[in-house]
Amino acid sequence: MARKNRPLLTDGDYCVRLINLDTHVLGLTAVDEDGFANVYINARQAQASQTAAFLHEMEHIKRDDFTAK
Repeated sequence: MARKNRPLLTDGDYCVRLINLDTHVLGLTAVDEDGFANVYINARQAQASQTAAFLHEMEHIKRDDFTAK
């Protein structure tokens, strides 16, 4: 289900997890077929980098970058 006409995010739209990733990866997002976003932030990074990665991933979600256009 696409997130059409839903400009604001709620915590029901995504889940954030801190996990160990390769050190060159700050974060990534995987969106399922229902439009739910799973955001993974690298636990090996400093808090400032984690915050920046989270904000970066949220921008992808808000712009709906995961929907084929």
